Parts: sequence; C-alpha cells; structure tokens
Amino acid sequence: MTAFNIEINHNDQAIILTIIPKDDYFQIVYLEDTLGVIKKQESDWILLKAEEIDTEGLAADHKLAGNGHHLSLGVAEINQISGAIENHLQ
Repeated sequence: MTAFNIEINHNDQAIILTIIPKDDYFQIVYLEDTLGVIKKQESDWILLKAEEIDTEGLAADHKLAGNGHHLSLGVAEINQISGAIENHLQ
C-alpha cells in the first residue's frame, strides 16, 4: 500500500497529514516530520510512545518529530486519524 494524505481538524484548523502504511502500523507525518505511529489492536487504535517505535523502520525521509513541527495528538485527533485510515482501507 502506498502513502496517502488525510485532513483532520486540530485546534479548529484543518491540517493535512501523510499516512505511511507499514507492516503492522501506520506512520503519521506532518510537514516532513513523523508525529508518531498508530496501530490497530483488536478493535482499538493506539498511538505508540516514542520508546515503542523502531526508528529504523520509519520512512527514511521522515524523522521522529523534534525540530519544530510538533503537534500534540489527543484522543480527538487519534479518532479522526483512525477513522480516516479505516475509510481509506475500505
């Protein structure tokens, strides 16, 4: 599967995220930086913590966020992202 873009609402602003499918998770990229990794476990979606992410498996062009393009992803954003991924997979 190839990468795809989704639009979510964050702090009352529409932002575009790139979703990069991997073997068993999806990499969330914003402005060239990886914000995190989301994974489906049974019927729930979880955002993996930085220490749980295998950085060697991340797309080479996208490093874990740390150089200014950080967004805090809360429950509302994770729900939007997971819903968009599920819609894309259908």
